Amino acid sequence: MTQNLNDEIAALIKDKDQRDALAALIVEYVQPTHLANEFVGQILSTRALKPGDALVKKVRKGIKVRTLVPGSIHLASEVTVQDRVNHILDGADVKVTYNEWDLDNGDIGTVQSLRAEMAAKLRDFYVNKVFSALTSVWTAVNTPSNYTSVGGTVTATALENAINYINQTVPGGAKVIVGSRAAVTPITKFGAFWTDGTNVAGSQTAIDEIRNSGKLGKYYGVPILAVDQKWDNPADHNALIPTDKILVVGQNVGEFITFGDVREKQWVDMAVTPPQWNLEIYQQFGLILDSVDGIFVLGELA
Repeated sequence: MTQNLNDEIAALIKDKDQRDALAALIVEYVQPTHLANEFVGQILSTRALKPGDALVKKVRKGIKVRTLVPGSIHLASEVTVQDRVNHILDGADVKVTYNEWDLDNGDIGTVQSLRAEMAAKLRDFYVNKVFSALTSVWTAVNTPSNYTSVGGTVTATALENAINYINQTVPGGAKVIVGSRAAVTPITKFGAFWTDGTNVAGSQTAIDEIRNSGKLGKYYGVPILAVDQKWDNPADHNALIPTDKILVVGQNVGEFITFGDVREKQWVDMAVTPPQWNLEIYQQFGLILDSVDGIFVLGELA
């Protein structure tokens, strides 16, 4: 079945009149909105805006509740709206190109492999963009209140203090604990209560979840989001996700948006011989962190 599909895909690629169908298939698969929501939506508010939608976050004020006095005319609250902050848009771009001779020979491989690589790169970009912004907000220098230098693997005391701080600071409390899988996995030593430093009372449900599925569940009532490591490419193998930080993020600390649909360009460059086939997709996005008191950084992990 897979080979038959690959043969049909190869035939589609060879037919110059059908390459628009290939482009449409790739573009639909690589919608950044969907890719971003897998990760970003668990940390920040996300919206997919269209041209004409407002790019400004507004705060409505002036609504008060007053004690009712029978027979009197009560004061009315003047409703005011304040522009709090506006999105500065940036762009994300993925582009592929291939020699038409090799394209006609089917050397490009399958659409699955091509679009999976484009999707992975685009997803990595959004994950890294958001995670890097969150981890760089606070340091030991600019705010000790929102930052703890752990100086080793994460401990129950440090993590609980961070969660308590966010619970007391942000309406709705802590939303998620997030970090690289290498950084958050040590939570299982005390999070499943194999030992929390004072006892060895076990939670069999938590232990079974970790053993059977690899999911880390919750700690102290807060879901744990383990981010799988990403590398720039197999040759250089530079890690893209920091392993020395864990974040405790509260509710409504910021917003990630995409603006407009994914746009695409497909063309053949006839100036070179043989001609060069190109496909490019791109979209605007924006990121706002407007309630940074709701972010707590556990840093200098080892």
